[in-house]
Order: sequence, then structure tokens, then C-alpha cells
Amino acid sequence: MQYNHKLTFKSYLDLAQLLKQYQGSHEENRHFALSHKIQGIPLVLLWKDKNLYRVVDELDSSRYLHYLKLFSSLFGFILLLLGFFTGFALLSYSGAEPVNVIYLLLVMVGLPLLSMFLSLLSLFTGNMGARIFKHFSLLYYLEKAINFFPFAKKIDFSALPFSATLSKWIFLQRLQLFSFLFALGLFLALILTVVSKDIAFAWSSTLAIDPLAFQNVLSLLATPWQSFFPSAVPSLELIEISHYFRLGDKLDVNMVQNADKLGAWWKFLAMATLCYALLLRLVFWFIMKIGFKKQLKKELYTLPGVQKLLKEFSTAVVSTVSVKEEQHLEVKEEPTLLASEILSDDYAFLLAWNYAEKTLMLLQDQHKVTVTSTHVVGGRNSFAEDKVIIDTLKGKVLIYVKAWEPPTMDFMDFLADVLAKNEVDAVEVCPLGTVTEHYASKKVDMEIWLKKLEQITSEKLKVIDV
Repeated sequence: MQYNHKLTFKSYLDLAQLLKQYQGSHEENRHFALSHKIQGIPLVLLWKDKNLYRVVDELDSSRYLHYLKLFSSLFGFILLLLGFFTGFALLSYSGAEPVNVIYLLLVMVGLPLLSMFLSLLSLFTGNMGARIFKHFSLLYYLEKAINFFPFAKKIDFSALPFSATLSKWIFLQRLQLFSFLFALGLFLALILTVVSKDIAFAWSSTLAIDPLAFQNVLSLLATPWQSFFPSAVPSLELIEISHYFRLGDKLDVNMVQNADKLGAWWKFLAMATLCYALLLRLVFWFIMKIGFKKQLKKELYTLPGVQKLLKEFSTAVVSTVSVKEEQHLEVKEEPTLLASEILSDDYAFLLAWNYAEKTLMLLQDQHKVTVTSTHVVGGRNSFAEDKVIIDTLKGKVLIYVKAWEPPTMDFMDFLADVLAKNEVDAVEVCPLGTVTEHYASKKVDMEIWLKKLEQITSEKLKVIDV
């Protein structure tokens, strides 16, 4: 099974839900970190993937993302149709009077630019600005309306880990998407209307607008495309002949004589919509998407339990010493074999007698021993499996044993076989205590081991008491 270690909205929700029910022990989390080569948030996400089965309830991410997908699909389609029919309404042309370009510019360029300006303003004015801006957006009221739908009642939004800042980024990101779809509807309506009908465009305003000043404003708007599409920039002549005055019920004679030229406005309107309402909106959507991901990463660090996980991933397991003393057989005679308190700098092989692979990894992490190869021996291993490992040994060998377990004949036979190998230069046996004792062996346990090991006569053998 492949795991995705990139932070997503789903993985964020899943991690938040998992941490409410399970966070693991320090020993388990440290072993997990040692078992993988990654660190930081990717390691946290991998830990989430490995432990997500512990969540017995339905995942919050499944319910919420289903709601989000349904909401986005439903209202995205509605806004696309709304933009389409709005475009047809603005472009309705009966032949009695031309289509006013200023109306179209306000809807196709003015409103998108205003919306994007307010989006930027909400980013720099904090959550308060975003909350105020919400109430001027159709999306806000659509979200309120959808809460009355049956599927929305299945979600407890208060239980979701959304801060005010994260909610702001979610809202702004969806706002850009829905605004893009509305503008796409307008653009399609414009293209289809121009293709299917002969429309005369004109401009009219009660304000005393000079044609030259108007042409300068339009040229400024056309800056992004005028170098490669100059015919989509209205000329002064076109602006002058398309100036419409609503006096009487008849069109100006000059406009009637130049009716074939009035349709040239569509190129400018199409490029303005494409540039400002579609392409620029996509840029804003991309910016909001990046901002949302950055905020999601910040929010992840603040989830209850994440800092604990990161600390346990990077910290070796050290527990407090147990206050309960274990009872041992009294050893009256002092052993003649002495133990050293210092481990060597490096070993060719590290063997762990009757330990699990998981524990061996934690022991290495605790003692920082440099070794070339590690093996677990004894315990569940068969004699044949241990014999294969013995055949590979050479150089200096370190053997970890459990100090609280007296040496058995199986171990003594194993140790004798290791010492008998000519390729083995030295063998160091290190009895270790429990994790609650910081792996330090007790004196009485060490004396038992020393008395047993002194029965072996070999210059290669050495005992380590850490």
C-alpha cells in the first residue's frame, strides 16, 4: 500500500480526528520514527496513515468533503448558468436601440475587479475584514441556504478543527472558483450571442464623458493584449460614432450609417472578460490555494497532540526509575571477572539475545553504538538460524543480554560458538536493565552474570556494565 505524505485537507481532518482518540506511547512513537527515514510533518502524516484504522467512527473528512464536493458542484453549476443567462440579458438586442457597452463593462470587468480588490483587502485586514466582506458575497448566503438541506444536518461543523483564519481561506478560495464560473458563463453568452446574432454596441451615460478620455481609459484596460491583438482596442473613431444619446425613439443618423462598424466592440468586450474576469481570477484562485496550504500547515502544528508526537519522535525513550525493588537471590561470593563501564567506539556486529527487533532499535537509539550489522538472536530464533548468523561474524562483536534474566545454557553454548570463531577478535557481553531503569543493570544481577561468565576461559571475552 502506498502512502501520500503530502499535507492535504483530508489528511488534516483525519489527523485531527485520530489524535482525539489515540496518540500512542513514547516508546511506540520513537520506534516508529526510528523505523522510517523521514522527519517532521511527513512523518506525522505517515503515522496517521498507519494508525487511522483505530478510528472506529465514520471519518469527518468523508462527510465534510462529500458535503463540500456536493456544494461546489451544485452551486458552481448554478452560478455558471446564472452568468450565462445574465450575459444573454445584458446582450438582449431588439434592433430599436444598441447594447450599452458601459453596462457590460461594469458587470464583466468592474464587478470582478471590485471582488478581487475586496479579497485582497480581507487578507490584509485580518479575520474581521473577511467577516465583513462575507456579508457582501452571494456565496455567504448560498452557504447559509444549504444548511437547510438534509445532508448538511449530518455534519457537526462545530466539531471540525477550523479556526477563523482557516475558514477565511476556505471561503476566499471557493469565492474565486465560483466567481470564475460566473464569468465563464458571461463569456460564453457573449461569444454565442455574437456568433448567432448581429448586435450593435454603443455607449451612453448621463455624465459628460469626453470620447478622447473614454478612449484613453479603454486603452489602459486593453494594455495586456493591445500589442498582439490591436483590433480588440476601440479606436477613437469607433468611440465617437457609437456614442448614443437617448433622445426620442430614433437612432442617430450617424450611427445608422455606421451600423456595420458598431459590432466591432465585441472583440474588446471578449478580451476584457477573458483577461480580467477569467485569467486574473485564475491567478487569484492560485494565490488563495497557496495561502490555504500554508495556513493548513500552520494549523496542523497547533492540533492537540501534534507537538507531543514530534517531541516523542525525536527524543530517546527515558523513563523514571521504578520505586519497586525486585527481589533476587543473594550472592555471597564476589566474582573474580571484572566488568568495564565503557562501550567501544564501534563494533562489526551487534547481537541482541532474546530481544525483539523493535527493542533493539530503541537500544541503539539509547546507547548510540556504531555498528556495521545488527541481528536478533536467541528467543524465537531456531538453532539453525543462530548458526547462520554466527557464521557471518568477524571482528569485534557486542552482545546485549537481559540482566534480570540469569544466563541459560542456550546462551552459554551460543557464546562459546561465537568465541570459537577465528574471525572474531573480541566479544563484549553487556547485560542491560529494563527501560524503567534507564537500561542500567542492578549490582546483584551483574554479579550473577559475572560469576557465570567467568567460567569461560577466553581472552576475547569482556563484560560491559553501563
